[in-house]
Amino acid sequence: MKWAEVDARAIERNVATICGALRNSVALMAVVKANGYGHGASAAAIAALAGGATWLGVSSPEEALELRAGGLDVPILNLGWSHPAQLNALITGGIELSVWSPEQIAAAAEAAAQVPARVHVKIDTGMRRLGAAPAALGQVIAALDRAVGRVEAVGAFTHFASADAASPDFTLEQNDAFVRTVEPLRQRWPGLLLHAANSAAALRFSETHHDLVRCGIAIYGYAPLHAERLARLYPAMAFKACVTDTKTVHSGDTVGYGGTWVAQRDTRVATIAVGYADGVQRAQSNRGTILIGGRRCPLVGRVSMDQLTADISEVDGVHPGDAAVVFGRQGAEWLGADEVAATVGTISNEVLCAVSGRVRRVAVG
Repeated sequence: MKWAEVDARAIERNVATICGALRNSVALMAVVKANGYGHGASAAAIAALAGGATWLGVSSPEEALELRAGGLDVPILNLGWSHPAQLNALITGGIELSVWSPEQIAAAAEAAAQVPARVHVKIDTGMRRLGAAPAALGQVIAALDRAVGRVEAVGAFTHFASADAASPDFTLEQNDAFVRTVEPLRQRWPGLLLHAANSAAALRFSETHHDLVRCGIAIYGYAPLHAERLARLYPAMAFKACVTDTKTVHSGDTVGYGGTWVAQRDTRVATIAVGYADGVQRAQSNRGTILIGGRRCPLVGRVSMDQLTADISEVDGVHPGDAAVVFGRQGAEWLGADEVAATVGTISNEVLCAVSGRVRRVAVG
């Protein structure tokens, strides 16, 4: 009674568009973490590779190993932390690792029994999450030297904190810091692959492209803030559910938990079989909209775990079994994940990733 339609051709097309705007020497990593931003990791990866991506990025060992087990024989980088107990499986499977401390490098060396561990050194230039501080890079280089033959440095990267901000200043400061910091690494390992740009920087700041860009949200069809006009992108997912009932509620009646919505007039209300357990934000209660019969219908009452309700007074002929669209297109009307996100003060990334595992994915196009 609920499903997400995923158009792999849109992902392929978006990747091709971004690749077409890059210098020939710049490769593209498709970031397919979080189950491909909700689209399905394997399907998203295959479509992105068809569009011109040559790398895949994930955020956990489990995601990386799942892609490899699915037969994807391309470079895969775990952008996050790798548990020591999983290092041998990752190294044996040809998964490239992110490292930023001597302890991680030593653990990778110990786990590299058959083939060397291929690692990318992460530099913290201002995100203040993962990564080595520039002042600590000497310790990282020393650890890599101690692990020679068992650990191979193949890349270095950073992550931008505000590439989607109106001002480019902090992003360019981070990029300059990255370039300065990696110079000793590049001298020690001349073929080191440098990468920094996420979707926003890939679209806005060519000086941050280096050898590789890492694109997430843009390949799924949504441009980050301040990059909306820089590329024609095609959203790849539509989220739909069935109407399960319709009724007339009378003036003064309440709808849903807590009676938070009170009818000001006799109102036709539809119940739809989708809720916050499926990925509809509870914060949309009494604020969001849904498409029914090709029209925008306000959500009324609280979004509950499995159901929500909408005012269908302006739509004729709605019946149980009809499709309602949480985000996507219905007829001539479009309701994007970005608009849904704006309603509740979040971003399209969260709206897409929130579509839960109990929502069936259906390939279209």
